[in-house]
Amino acid sequence: MKAVILCAGHGTRLRPLTNYVSKAMVPVAGVPILERIIRSLRDQGLTEFIVALSWLGEQVSHYFGDGARLGVGIEYSINTEPSGTAGEVHSLRHLLDGEEHFLVHYGDILTDLDVAGLMREHVQHNAAATIGLVTGVPVHTGVAEVAADGAVTRFVEKPPLEHPTNAAVFALSRRVLARCAPGRDFSSDIFPELIAAGEVVRGFVDERAYWLDVGRLSDLDAANELFGSESE
Repeated sequence: MKAVILCAGHGTRLRPLTNYVSKAMVPVAGVPILERIIRSLRDQGLTEFIVALSWLGEQVSHYFGDGARLGVGIEYSINTEPSGTAGEVHSLRHLLDGEEHFLVHYGDILTDLDVAGLMREHVQHNAAATIGLVTGVPVHTGVAEVAADGAVTRFVEKPPLEHPTNAAVFALSRRVLARCAPGRDFSSDIFPELIAAGEVVRGFVDERAYWLDVGRLSDLDAANELFGSESE
């Protein structure tokens, strides 16, 4: 099964770091974000990768090459204009010829989600989509409970979400490609459509996984702290 890593965004939330550096190349404890993702997936048995690029994509292809240095194979798809997450997969669909199922991993996510387990369940159930889900993800602002008269009865700063949360890692069946098109998004468009159409859409909950969205400077600081401590 091939893994598609979506790195085609401009990294606007990481500016000024991404004014001259591809988001995929921003270092976390001295290692580019994309390299950490590839290493993690490689260690779970994935060896064939397709990386979707746009802004400053040549930095990525020059650094990683064909992937041999990391013991994997890497192909690239370059989109000059933003096209949505499903639009990015639409653009590289020719690189998925012969693949009945494939994995999608967003390029600004660091996690040790059990991808091998997710893929096994996906294939076992012949699902259209199997969405990786994590728990304990914090809300990025304070949450209030307000009574009918306007009185705040409870306030919690950045509480963990009560429901399993989209890890931005999921397995897809080839038949989902027919729904992918420029401007379309998996979370907003594709997944709701699949569910409405009665397709098999499964959730794979990994309660022990860490999960970091490193698309913001504050979250990048947290990632540097986590991975920096691991290397000490």
